[in-house]
Amino acid sequence: MRTIMLTDTQRGLLVRAGRVAGWLEPGQHTLWRATTDVRVLDLTRLAELWTPERARVVPDGVAESIVVPERAIALVRADGLPAKVLAPGRYLLWQQRAQVTAEIVSTVPTFATGVPEAFVPLVPTSLLRTILVQPWERALLVIDGAAVRLLEPGRHLVWSEGRIVQALPIDLRERETQVIGQEVMTADKVTIRINLVAKTKVVDAQLACAATVDLNAAVYTEAQLAARRFVAGHTVDQLLERRDDARRAMRDALGERARTWGVEVLELDLKDVVLPGEMKSILNQVIEAEKRAAANVVLRREETAATRSLANTAKLLEQNPTLLRLKELEAWKEIAERVGQVTIVAAPNELMSRLALPGAQR
Repeated sequence: MRTIMLTDTQRGLLVRAGRVAGWLEPGQHTLWRATTDVRVLDLTRLAELWTPERARVVPDGVAESIVVPERAIALVRADGLPAKVLAPGRYLLWQQRAQVTAEIVSTVPTFATGVPEAFVPLVPTSLLRTILVQPWERALLVIDGAAVRLLEPGRHLVWSEGRIVQALPIDLRERETQVIGQEVMTADKVTIRINLVAKTKVVDAQLACAATVDLNAAVYTEAQLAARRFVAGHTVDQLLERRDDARRAMRDALGERARTWGVEVLELDLKDVVLPGEMKSILNQVIEAEKRAAANVVLRREETAATRSLANTAKLLEQNPTLLRLKELEAWKEIAERVGQVTIVAAPNELMSRLALPGAQR
């Protein structure tokens, strides 16, 4: 003989000769060791798999039977509170310690709209996938290789049972692509090094996912090609003098291609144009010569203006002797201001005649 003790949270299935023969309530039970055994049931688990043997011996009111079909789950509540999730199968819901209920939810739809928030952590990740989309993103939902829809920012619950679920995020923020150190030959056979900067933004997330494998690489390559095509058709002087034209032409060329990827080109500009050392020296000499020539032109223009002014003054003085005499007196005055002492030897009459204005009365 042997003794077994069942607690308040346990029940027992009496097994005799390999067959379920009875039901045991909490308490102490004495059994024949050789021919009997007990399978202990834990009521705190709330549910047990249903079998004909168990159903035959379970007393009325102790448990309720429930069937969870394929492609579905059961949301189990104990006294109205979320407790557990059951996979497809048939179960016994124990009713002796709490009021246990179950709600059947299908996993056939794409989105798990029927799952309350409190049950989400209880659902196995193999059945339910959580997709989080940031405010600056959109995500393309792909199921079994087919695009389903574009997901807006927020959390999305997708059933993944029997499916291959993918979420391809697309960043909608402005992005900058640097194209550095591109050596290109110009139309006048000069090899220069250029640096570009391209600013782009995704405007059609679904098209951006479908059109190219690597969006950043595609923008980089196309910006590089647009710059090479433009530089090859222009001389060094044209590039240096018409940078705005270069920016617009390259941006239009890249924008036309990028629209097929769902991308808008905000800017494409020549950040740097690096000339070879000898070419830089030659250009510096040319610029220096141009500036020197421009300075000479200005100087000659000023000299011509000054000479013309002197000629006009001389003509005016020739026509007006009184004005000429006044200019002489002004000159004498300026000389006198610079000389500490002046001695004049002359007779009074001669001095007065020298200082008097022409035509003045004595």
